[in-house]
Amino acid sequence: MLPLLRILIIEQDPIILQELCANLSKTIPNFERVDIDIDIIERLDLKQALECVKEDGDIQAVVLSWDVHNKVGEQIYSRFIEDLKAIRLELPVYVIGDDTKGLEIINESEEIESFFFKDEVISDPEAILGYMINDFDDRSETPFWTAYRRYVGEANDSWHTPGHSGGSSFRNSPYINDFYQFYGRNVFVGDLSVSVDSLGSLSDSTNTIGRAQESAAATFEVKHTYFVTNGSSTSNKIILQTLLRKGDKVIVDRNCHKSVHYGILQSASYPIYLASILNPKYGIFAPPSLADIKLAIENNTDAKLLVLTGCTYDGLLSDLKQVVDYAHQHSIKVFIDEAWFAYSLFHPSFRHYSAIHAGADYITHSAHKVVSAFSQASYIHINDPDFDADFFRDIYSIYASTSPKYQLIASLDVCQKQLEMEGYKLLNALLNHVEEFKQQMASLKQIKVLGKEDFMKIFPHFSGDNMGHDPLKILIDISELPYSLKDIHKYLLDEIGLEIEKYTHSTILVLLTLGGTRSKIIRLYNALKKLDSGKVKLSKSTRRARLPENLPAIDLACIPSDAFYGDRESVPISKSNNRICAGLVTPYPPGIPLLVPGQHITNDHVEYLQELASQGLTIQGSFDGEIYVLKGKVKK
Repeated sequence: MLPLLRILIIEQDPIILQELCANLSKTIPNFERVDIDIDIIERLDLKQALECVKEDGDIQAVVLSWDVHNKVGEQIYSRFIEDLKAIRLELPVYVIGDDTKGLEIINESEEIESFFFKDEVISDPEAILGYMINDFDDRSETPFWTAYRRYVGEANDSWHTPGHSGGSSFRNSPYINDFYQFYGRNVFVGDLSVSVDSLGSLSDSTNTIGRAQESAAATFEVKHTYFVTNGSSTSNKIILQTLLRKGDKVIVDRNCHKSVHYGILQSASYPIYLASILNPKYGIFAPPSLADIKLAIENNTDAKLLVLTGCTYDGLLSDLKQVVDYAHQHSIKVFIDEAWFAYSLFHPSFRHYSAIHAGADYITHSAHKVVSAFSQASYIHINDPDFDADFFRDIYSIYASTSPKYQLIASLDVCQKQLEMEGYKLLNALLNHVEEFKQQMASLKQIKVLGKEDFMKIFPHFSGDNMGHDPLKILIDISELPYSLKDIHKYLLDEIGLEIEKYTHSTILVLLTLGGTRSKIIRLYNALKKLDSGKVKLSKSTRRARLPENLPAIDLACIPSDAFYGDRESVPISKSNNRICAGLVTPYPPGIPLLVPGQHITNDHVEYLQELASQGLTIQGSFDGEIYVLKGKVKK
C-alpha cells in the first residue's frame, strides 16, 4: 500500500480551480511512489476549510489561493493560517498568488511552507506537486528504520555478537526452539551487533541513528532529541546529572517519579521540595500550586533547576507556560518529566499544556507508555540555549548500554513518524470515543468518571492556576460500590481481561493510548454497567484505606546523598521516630514519597506507616516491617 498524500485546495475562482485540478489530475500519474487525493474548498470559504482540517486527519497538505484583490494589511489569510496551525501545527500550507504580491504575502505570515505564482502552477502543476511530495517524503522519513530493515533483509552471515547468530542457536536446539518459533525469524535476524557501522552509534548519534534523532527533533519542534533505550527513568537521571553538581539547589515536585529522587541522590544535589497536595477521598495528588512554585523560586533564586511532572499519573495538567517564564526570569532552568503525555504537542486539546509548547529547557517522554514504541523506549528533548552537548554525552555514556537493542531504536524512529503524520487523527478519534463513553457512564448510579468539574471541587488551586485534565486518562470513582477492591479487580480481569493501570482505595485508572479502540471502551462500559447494577456476585466490603489530609513537610537534616550513602541500619517502623531516614519510603497508594533520604522521621510518619501496613497496603522501601535509617543518628 502506497502512502496517501491528501491535499486540500482552497480557491475562489471556479474557472482557475477547474483548470488547476484538470492539470493536476493529468500530472498525478507521473508520481508513482504516493497515492494522491485532492479535496476542494470552492469560493475561498475559510471557515469551512478549518472545519475540514479539524474533521479530516488524513489531510497532509493545504494549498491556499491568496486573493489578488485582498489588501495585504487586512490579514485575512495570515489569520486563517494561524488558526489552521493552532489545529495542526505540523500541517504544511502552500500559497499560490499573483507575482506582484509575492514578497508582501511572504512577509505577512511566517507559517507559509512555500509560495508559487498562480500562472506557473496552472501551466506547470508538476512543480508544486513535486514540491509537496518531497516535503511529504521528508515528514514521513524514518532514517534508521528504513536502513535497518534493508540491512536485515540482506541476510549477511553473522560472525559477531550476539551469540545466537541470527537465531541459529535457538532454531537448531531441541530444547529452546519453541522460543524461536514463538517470536519468529525477524526478531532474531534483526538482533544485531553494534558493530554495524552503516547504521550508526547511539552514544555518538552518527549515521542513520543521528539522522533519525534529527528527524524526531523536527517532529517535536525542539533543538535536539536523543533516543534512550532503557526507559525514562534513565532519561531523567541523565538530565539531572548533566545539570546538577554536588550541593546545587534543585526545586522539585515532591510527587515526582522516584527516578527523579534517585537522580538527585546520584548528583549529590540539595532538593527544595514543593508541598504535596493530596485528596484523601480519592487518594490522588495534584501538581504543586503556582503560588508555592513562585514562592520556592523567590526564596531560592540561587537554584539551578526546577523539576516538575508535566502530567500526573491521573492526568492532571499544569499551565506550564507561566511557570517556565517565571523560572527563566530568575535564570533557573526547567526540566519537565512528561512521561505520560508524549502526544501533548499533536492536538489542540492538549497543546496548551505541552512542556515543549511552554518553552521548557529539558523534557522527557516515555514513548512506550501512551504512544507507539517498545517498552523502555524514551525520548530526551532539549531546548536549552546553554546546552553542554559534550558533558551530556559523557553522562549519557555512564547510563547507556554499549549494546543497545536495535528494535528499540527502530520503534522510536517509527513512533515519531506516526505522531507527525497521523497523531492528530488518532488523538481526535480517541477524544471522541472518550466523550461517548462519558455520556453513557453518566447514566450509572454508583460508578462515576471523574473530570475537570470534579477536580475543580477537590483541589482549590485547580481553577485559579488554569490547570487541565487529560481525558485519555480515565479515572473512575468506585467508592460507592459495596464490594472489596480485590474482588472488583478480579471481576474486571475475568470479565474483560482488564489489567488495571493504577488504583487507589476508591478509584481505578484506565489509560486510552494510541492503541486504544472503540470496541475496548464498549467492553469496559459493559463490565462497569454490570458492576453498577448490583447483579454481579461479589463479596461485600465497605472497608477503605484512610489517608491523611496532608503529608508532613519534608524536613532535611542533610543532603539526601549523604544519608543514602552513609552508614545505615535497619530498624522497625515503630522504633524509627526521631531517626534520620536513609532510603526512599513510598506508600502505594498514593505513590508519593513519605520519606526521603536525609529526612527527619517524626511520630506522625510512624503512625501513618503503621496504619497503612495494618491495611495491607504496599510500602516501597520497607523490608519486613523495617526501614533504613542513619546508624546512630537521632534528632535532638
